[in-house]
Amino acid sequence: MKTHQSVLNFLDDKVIKIYNDDNKNRMSSVSNEIYCINKFSDKNPYSPIILNYNKNSYTIKRYDFSLGNTKRIFVNNVRRLLFSCSLSEVFKQLEEIEKILKIKNISHRDINPGNILFSEEDLKLKLIDFYWAKTDKIQPSIPAGCNAIYGTNDSKAFSKIKNQLSKVDKVVRKQVKNLKKSTISYLGKKYYDGSSKHVGKTYHQIDIPYFRNVKFHRDNSSEFQDININMTKPIKNVVDIGCSACYHLFNFMRMFRLKKAVGYESDPHMLNFLREIKKIFCLDELIIKDKIQLNSVFEKTDLLICMNVHMWLRKQFGLGADKLVSNMITSSNEMFFQTAGKESSGMWTDKSLGSKEGIKKYLNKLGESKVDFIRSTGRHGGQRHLFRVKK
Repeated sequence: MKTHQSVLNFLDDKVIKIYNDDNKNRMSSVSNEIYCINKFSDKNPYSPIILNYNKNSYTIKRYDFSLGNTKRIFVNNVRRLLFSCSLSEVFKQLEEIEKILKIKNISHRDINPGNILFSEEDLKLKLIDFYWAKTDKIQPSIPAGCNAIYGTNDSKAFSKIKNQLSKVDKVVRKQVKNLKKSTISYLGKKYYDGSSKHVGKTYHQIDIPYFRNVKFHRDNSSEFQDININMTKPIKNVVDIGCSACYHLFNFMRMFRLKKAVGYESDPHMLNFLREIKKIFCLDELIIKDKIQLNSVFEKTDLLICMNVHMWLRKQFGLGADKLVSNMITSSNEMFFQTAGKESSGMWTDKSLGSKEGIKKYLNKLGESKVDFIRSTGRHGGQRHLFRVKK
């Protein structure tokens, strides 16, 4: 990307910024900028990680997106930000950044949405571009019209950005309110295999700040951690069979900057909910599909999750479910599998699958892969066993 000031080279995990060699840029220097960043970054999470630098360029760790550019916020980027952080948390971080600048006696002079990045992995804002910053003996002059829209007064710039963020939040809140009324209130009124039978409750929690007050039936956060600890990383594509409220997919999207996250969901109300969530929060990589059919074809993926869904497939398709599971194994580099067998309890259990040894034998029979037992849990009632199936 070319700007009036520099050329930016975006790589998978880093960004290289090369300054143009012109009279304007000679008013400051890369060494001045690095000095200011190091002074600002003293044990706080809001500074970019500098990987290396030289006279005319430097390299930082790549983060997910900025809040906009020098002229305006990007509404879609802010919506994506609010997918992971509440407005109050965003304001808190902006205020902490402003406070640090004052304590460190740094006048940034270029505060704008393009210089505020967001890391979804650690849910933190990052302040960049200290090229025109003033502190200590560093007193660079500044080109005419620099940061003209937001101005060179840091406090006023922060205030303007916060006001613009509030306007986006107001629109999102209205959409969320309507979505709760039109979909979540209908969950459980008619029961569908595998969904929550409790009226107005989701089966799993909705891991988006606007939905923290929505009641849910089963906490699956420990199962997610089991997968995250034992999976092969990094990943770029994930498929979740029976994704419910997308707890797994949402967190993998934040952690790994996925290219594609595919979720299958059978409950029509939850299906509609997830498709609206995709629109509201601009989740471009999220693809939501209807319930599994016998002829469903699974695309190649790094990671496939089939957690507590297999027994419902067996109920609907009988032994035809075995072909579906075999296809899941074939299509994925790695699969995590948990079902309700003979040792489990629940609305539906597959009594043909006995102990964990029986489930392991079943998975071995369906694919030429290595099957590893991860652990057992009683969170669903009885015993359920988690396995990793890896090529």
